Amino acid sequence: MKNGPLKGIKVLDFSQVLSAPFCGMMLADMGAEVIKIERPGAGDISREYGPYVNDISLYFCQYNRGKKGIAIDMRSEEGKRVVLDLVSQVDVVIENFKAGTLEKLGIGYDKMLEVNPGLIYGSISGFGTYGPLSHLPCMDIIAAARSGLVAQSGQAGDAPIKPGFSMCDTWAGLQLLRGLSMALLYKQRTGKGLRVDIAMLDCAFYMCEASVLEHSLTGRFSERTGNHHAWYAPYGEFAAKDGNIVIAVTDEGAWQSLCSTLGLDALAADPRFVNNEQRVANRDALIAELEKATSTMGRYEMEEKLHRSGVPAAAVQSLQEFDNDPQTRQLNVITQVTQEGVGECTVTNTPILFSKTPVDCNASAAGFPGANSREILSELGYSSEKIDSLIASGAVAQAV
Repeated sequence: MKNGPLKGIKVLDFSQVLSAPFCGMMLADMGAEVIKIERPGAGDISREYGPYVNDISLYFCQYNRGKKGIAIDMRSEEGKRVVLDLVSQVDVVIENFKAGTLEKLGIGYDKMLEVNPGLIYGSISGFGTYGPLSHLPCMDIIAAARSGLVAQSGQAGDAPIKPGFSMCDTWAGLQLLRGLSMALLYKQRTGKGLRVDIAMLDCAFYMCEASVLEHSLTGRFSERTGNHHAWYAPYGEFAAKDGNIVIAVTDEGAWQSLCSTLGLDALAADPRFVNNEQRVANRDALIAELEKATSTMGRYEMEEKLHRSGVPAAAVQSLQEFDNDPQTRQLNVITQVTQEGVGECTVTNTPILFSKTPVDCNASAAGFPGANSREILSELGYSSEKIDSLIASGAVAQAV
């Protein structure tokens, strides 16, 4: 039996690929019973995404751990009736189809409300549920490009670069989690459900906050500044003897401490760098002067010295170094789950900690399409004969 802050909450998960499955994964980690609906046979299209072990997608396993699985042909009338019976018994539905997909099947939000008036319904779409782009498919890089997020990334004068991970997908999943949490609180207070709609495009632009503030001041969005901050200096990445270090100075006290720690007292008195405004105006010269010192020191040595003097700083670590870091191990950020057909595999842990209700990412591993179909239908009250009939007709599939 699962424990966690969402124990007792039942979720029907129509999601696929990453954004909404990411939300469903966290709901399961927090104790909710999550039932994932997939196509019979092929299942979620992300089962085709590598890397693989024994032909099993680790990508799929990562974002669908802790969920029960049922395979339903939602194009069949019998399948649609099963879906609506499931909807009638859950607290939350999540999906990330193109806008209008479930409506075309005749099992959209309005139809679901007929069988469950208090339903909380959460959806993620690329461009929202209305507007000229709402009908289009969307992937992470599409939202990043269209929102201006890609254009804001990279060095000034160079080609824009995409973020190094699926930022828009995961951020949309996190926003859906937030929205569902507030909807559950609203229902607790009022007895009424809510619809929660998340657009990946909105989420991507939501992260461009510094550029929006610049627009408030000047009427223009800020240009790319690469590895350095548009408004503060020194605030960015600097060369070290064995890699790079990030230093973040946002006040004059930290600037004085930085100069003292690096043996650059003359720099503090230089009129080009006398205050933040001048340092920003002379950023290139400032970087060159600072790197005369930082490039002679090891990044961890420098990090330790700057920490002692109260200057925010961090060695730029590889993922391998992050994995081996004592802080990472203490927080259990990276953990192991046992996956059927794979064995032990590495996953990211849900980074939300509670004092009394532990998050458990190893409650159960991701199953094959329809792994729990019979169990789920039996709990729904279907007889063995009815379940056999649904499987024989192809409306429902049970993994063997």
